[in-house]
Formats: sequence, C-alpha cells, structure tokens
Amino acid sequence: MIDFDFYPTPNPDKSGKKRYHARVVAQRNIDTERLVEEIQRKSGLSAGAVEDVLITFADRLASHLGDGNRVYLKKVGYFQVNLKCKKEISNPHGVRPENVAFKSVSFRADNTLKNKLREEKINRSKEQFHSRKRTDDGIDDLLAKYFETKPAITRRGFQILTGLLRTTAYRRLKDLVDAGKLENIGANRSPVYIPCVGHYGK
Repeated sequence: MIDFDFYPTPNPDKSGKKRYHARVVAQRNIDTERLVEEIQRKSGLSAGAVEDVLITFADRLASHLGDGNRVYLKKVGYFQVNLKCKKEISNPHGVRPENVAFKSVSFRADNTLKNKLREEKINRSKEQFHSRKRTDDGIDDLLAKYFETKPAITRRGFQILTGLLRTTAYRRLKDLVDAGKLENIGANRSPVYIPCVGHYGK
C-alpha cells in the first residue's frame, strides 16, 4: 500500500487560485540489512552470500556506468549517468573535458516494475507529514504537554508531534538546542532530546 498526502503547489495558476498535488509519504528508509534479511528468507541463501552479491552488484554497476554504459537490471529498470557543464557553453568547439563533470545517476523503471506498482492500493495517510505552520510558542506548548508524561523525545517523535517535514523538524530541533531549551543525550545519528533545566516543566 502506498500512502500519500496533499501538498501545496508552489506556483499558483494565473487566477491565483491555490492548488495542491499528491505526493508519496515516505514512512521510512529501507536499508541494506533489511533487504539482506528479506532476500535471505525468500531465497534460502545465507545472509553473507546475499550481502556479497549486493556489494558486487554495486561495484559492477559503478564500473559499467563509469565506462559510459547504460545498465539494465531485469524487471527493475535502467541506470544511466548524467553529465553537466561547469560553465555556460555558447560554442562547443575547443571546450576542454575538464569543463564537463558528473551530475547524477538517472533511473528509468522497467515496465514490469511499473505494472506491479500500479496494482498497489493508494491510500491517504492518516498522519499529516507535511509542514504545518508552527510558531515557536506553539512548539513550546506541544513540548511542555509532551514532557508531562514522557522523559525524552526522538527526532521522529518531534516530527510527528509537530507535523513538520523532516528537514524543518531537524532545523527547529537545532534551534531549540542552541537556545538551551533541549539537550541531545543520544548519538549524532540517533539523537534523543530531553528538556534543559528551567524549560518544559523541568
């Protein structure tokens, strides 16, 4: 099932009417360990063998893309390198290779993958993941109520509590830490925040 929500379209039409577009709500990132575990269960191969295949595939993919080839993975799709010019080119004659650089890797899905995804049920997310307009006082009120019953909050918890997008939530958390309202007692990649003395009822 694919969860979605509606987001404001940045540029309204000529009438100035506000418009919205549907966008997938990403619930979480699926990491390599999760994929290895799932492939292991389905294939009967050992976890080490599966991981070796994935690592080797990544190496071969980079090698073939580095040779300027397009790589096709059966039932998945095509991978291809995109380039960019480092400066505006008005005449291609005499342009040195150093003025052209790697830009990105594009992916074009195979019809098998697209057809499979078309069969998935589309459902509107029950959680509002796009950013609500939150004032500093509004966030303080939410946190004060939250900390009445809980000792700490994670980044994900803060995002759900406030309804902010991930990047906006991270920025607000940094502001709260800088202001001396919250303290991170966790690791940089897995922060856990607690109220500082004098804030949120502590």
